[in-house]
Amino acid sequence: MKKISRIAGILLLVCNLQLLAQKQIAITIDDLPFVSELSLPHAQESTQKLLQKIKKHHIQAVGFVNEIAVVKIGEIDARVKLLEDWLKNGNELGSHMFSHPSFNTTSLEDYKTDFLKGEIITEQLNKKYKREKRYFRYPFLQTGPDSLKKYGFEAFLKQKGYENAPVTIEADDWYFNKVYMDAMKANNKALMKSIAEKYLKHTADYFDYYEKYTQEVFGRPIKHIFLCHVNALNADYFDKLANIMTNRGYSFITLEEALKDDIYKHPDTTVTKGGFSWLHRWRMTDKKKISLPEVEIPADIKALYEAK
Repeated sequence: MKKISRIAGILLLVCNLQLLAQKQIAITIDDLPFVSELSLPHAQESTQKLLQKIKKHHIQAVGFVNEIAVVKIGEIDARVKLLEDWLKNGNELGSHMFSHPSFNTTSLEDYKTDFLKGEIITEQLNKKYKREKRYFRYPFLQTGPDSLKKYGFEAFLKQKGYENAPVTIEADDWYFNKVYMDAMKANNKALMKSIAEKYLKHTADYFDYYEKYTQEVFGRPIKHIFLCHVNALNADYFDKLANIMTNRGYSFITLEEALKDDIYKHPDTTVTKGGFSWLHRWRMTDKKKISLPEVEIPADIKALYEAK
């Protein structure tokens, strides 16, 4: 019996190690060159801080660019350099439109026009650094509120040679960053620390939720794609954010490698105004139900966010 028990224990350990080995994640970062900055110097300092931490964890990220944030009078060269710094550090640039429009309130033709405006600077930088244009990220993760927009833009993307970059896990960091920046402007360091700790706890809870969600709906681990934003909160706390993933057994891979998982070939026929994880889109396409409760943003963070 002891021998059988020992063999069972070894098999269980092997299975656990195999599950850990399968936990891989690509890091994607939206709203480059920077979002919710105090000033250009603040954006420059925070960008360098974030890039150093990304490099420390041996991550090759894809940063999705809103070129409207580059075209600021007297600051264009400096903001182009912010984008160059991403490429110099081994990362990749993708398209996130020019002005980050909502597809729900923008016509298909105007959406295409905004897209074309938003690839000019990025395309020049990719050529300069001998990189290919490859990936596109929908603003607000809105893929079209009706079939005409959804499938019309998908065909346009394919014609332009871009691949959609889905998201399976996100962080709600834009929500926490708003109150973090309010606390920063008030020089309330204790509140900043409290907000950051709640952000990290919320993100850890999200990972737990999406891992269970993936197993319940699809029956296996997948190569995840994580979405966060280039902001002060992540610049200050990216080390701890990355540690949440590595402590859960994840290794970092490129977006290209993540997209090799067959899950990303899964049809998405969901037509909705909502913007959310592709795990939800695939589940809705398959008309499956889920029993897991959503992860809620803490009530005190909501109160701070909604305060005028």
